[in-house]
Amino acid sequence: MSEQAATVVAERTPAYTADAVRAAEKPLLEQGVPLMRHAAAALADVVSDELAARPGPVLVLAGAGDNGGDALYAAAELARAGASVDVVLVRDRVHRAALDAAVAAGVRVCSGTDACARIADYRLVVDGILGIGRLADRRLRGSARALVEKILALDARPRIVAVDLPSGLDPDDGTADAAVLAADVTVTFGAVKAGLVRGRGPELAGRVHLVDLGLESYLRLAHPAVTAPIVLARSTVRSR
Repeated sequence: MSEQAATVVAERTPAYTADAVRAAEKPLLEQGVPLMRHAAAALADVVSDELAARPGPVLVLAGAGDNGGDALYAAAELARAGASVDVVLVRDRVHRAALDAAVAAGVRVCSGTDACARIADYRLVVDGILGIGRLADRRLRGSARALVEKILALDARPRIVAVDLPSGLDPDDGTADAAVLAADVTVTFGAVKAGLVRGRGPELAGRVHLVDLGLESYLRLAHPAVTAPIVLARSTVRSR
């Protein structure tokens, strides 16, 4: 059974800064709630739905932070379900437990060079490079930028699923430089980030899928950065 019960609604929705979301997550993390595993399960469900319509190989771009961990745990679930999944680690650091789970499930770790060579073969790309962590400069660099630019240059691009928000999009003000993958679907966790409805956010986010992680009572302690109309798909993570 899917871990989600999803409905699509159009509504004015509060959107929060990255700091507000991190503050809302902190009490749950301190209680031992496995937010990353919940997020990854919901992400895997959305990607599975995408693959049902357009089956084929999946490329996961995994960064060093929690977004990379979300993407790697989701890659493990996809591989266990029979998908062909390649992962490129775009930083030297990695969420080790999530990587171990992905490799154990049959995910293939490949270099950025290898992925670039067969980039046109992938039907779907999971963008888990950057999340809402504090960064002075959110521009993509190195292998991450090279891969993104390679995908942007394709005549026929794969479907793009962004993890929490498109990598390189500022989570608060929606600014971004040129090397950002416009998502077909953004799976965002816990709350809508302000950058998804500001600046270039609406242009880059595609369809936004909000996963309820139980942050509502904590978010009431924060003021939304903005309230904006947005069409959302909503889902609630359930126990298996």
